[in-house]
Amino acid sequence: MDLRAFLAMLFSFTGAAVVVLWTIAFAVGYAKRVAAKSTPPGQLSAEELEVIRARLAELEQRDVRVEEIEERLDFVERALGRSREAPQLRNPSEK
Repeated sequence: MDLRAFLAMLFSFTGAAVVVLWTIAFAVGYAKRVAAKSTPPGQLSAEELEVIRARLAELEQRDVRVEEIEERLDFVERALGRSREAPQLRNPSEK
């Protein structure tokens, strides 16, 4: 076997090994990136958390509005109760 054939075989096998190792390294890196982007079971993504936060803020605003309406209703009930308890005024035009 001459030196040229030996070097050609050496470089081809070495090149193939390098290609295989680089492919494995890229595949492992890609798998890690995909795993880092996906959320583990039981945890929410950032988008889902934002939707939940927006919904919570909306519900809190509704709670405030309901409390205001309840206060107004209580006031009206008290005002109507006082008007019924007050003595009726006599109409001066009637005898």
